Amino acid sequence: MSFFLKAIHGIRHEILEIIYPTCCPGCGTLTDDHHIWCDECMKRMWNPRLLNSTHSEYLKGCYTLCFYNEPIRRCIIQLKYNGRTDRKRAFPSLLNKFPYWERLEEYDIVIPIPLSKKKMRLRGYNQVDMIFEKWMKRQGKTYIPDGLKRIRTARTQSLLSREERLKNTKAIFWINHKYDISGKKILLVDDIYTTGATMNAAAEELIRAGAAEVFGLTIASGAW
Repeated sequence: MSFFLKAIHGIRHEILEIIYPTCCPGCGTLTDDHHIWCDECMKRMWNPRLLNSTHSEYLKGCYTLCFYNEPIRRCIIQLKYNGRTDRKRAFPSLLNKFPYWERLEEYDIVIPIPLSKKKMRLRGYNQVDMIFEKWMKRQGKTYIPDGLKRIRTARTQSLLSREERLKNTKAIFWINHKYDISGKKILLVDDIYTTGATMNAAAEELIRAGAAEVFGLTIASGAW
């Protein structure tokens, strides 16, 4: 029966590939399930690195996978604002390729940056969960989608200066008290790192709640 179901699934997959072929999320070039990003887009965006100056009183540091340019930017925007939840398929291959997982091995609890209630109602999902949740669980990590709560709606960060962003994110997060993170090492994940104001504010709340350490991980950043 198991063999039969696998065969049916394989046939269904082949039919769907004919009707809806896999395309690179960055440029639309025909690709496949095993290599969803084309070589050209990968060359343009792939830049895994520890971001300079991300170490603070609350955040031990932050890694990012890609430079925030057009291939990855297009994909994230489609997932985030255009309801393209199918774009979540674009991220497992990037996470698999990330070369520094051994440095983050001890961070076995993963918490995403949350959306405001208003944005969650409008969007229907947190794009950060779409990107990270299933993959992290497959690695045996504990993923807590509601570990942090956003207690007020901030102004759109992209329209603000660095100083305004820091003020905008002050006291914006609150720990969900049904989880005990005392003494735990937390991996804090988000889609994009800009100035770090949002991630640092979230890390501050996690440390205040008793976390031993907080390290960041994002898909893309224009920072160095």
